[in-house]
Amino acid sequence: MFFPATLALLAAAMVASAPAAAAGGDRAAGQRKANTCNACHAVGGFKEMPRLGGQSASYLSATLKAYETHARAHRTMQDVARGLTARDIADLAAFYASLPRASGEPESGEAPLRAKDCAACHGDRGDRPAADDVPVLAGQSAGYLALTLREYRSGQRVHPIMLEQARGLSDEDIAALAQWYAARPGLVLR
Repeated sequence: MFFPATLALLAAAMVASAPAAAAGGDRAAGQRKANTCNACHAVGGFKEMPRLGGQSASYLSATLKAYETHARAHRTMQDVARGLTARDIADLAAFYASLPRASGEPESGEAPLRAKDCAACHGDRGDRPAADDVPVLAGQSAGYLALTLREYRSGQRVHPIMLEQARGLSDEDIAALAQWYAARPGLVLR
């Protein structure tokens, strides 16, 4: 039986090893392997589906490993990740990370007050994370961002920093943050 401290150490080891695995990924091989992923992640109509194009390879690798070990919950993604080899994960991460992010001027609108709480890790506009294992928020699907923040707030999704950050968010805060980050140029469908 694993104890919470043991699970935390295992998760930290996985995240620490993810950049090395992603660094060796083959973008072209990842593009060929991405057809299955794109069946969901490249479809604009799925409002709670995350966009992957332009996310860092380290973050994507760590996320797939978290699904594989059930450290992150999502039945379909757990099944998918279990079927991937370390090479598949590195290749897919390299492909999605290689996709250029959207650029240009963001839709108008002032940042929600609570966005200042996100800036230290995700950047002022959600497009410049402080570390490779921190996700880009700019351009992410508003539905996915809102779902993720609600999951952190409820404790359904576990991350020590995000649990604390989301704890005090109201439904209105979550909606405003999700809409604002989604309107920034950044991640793309693919």
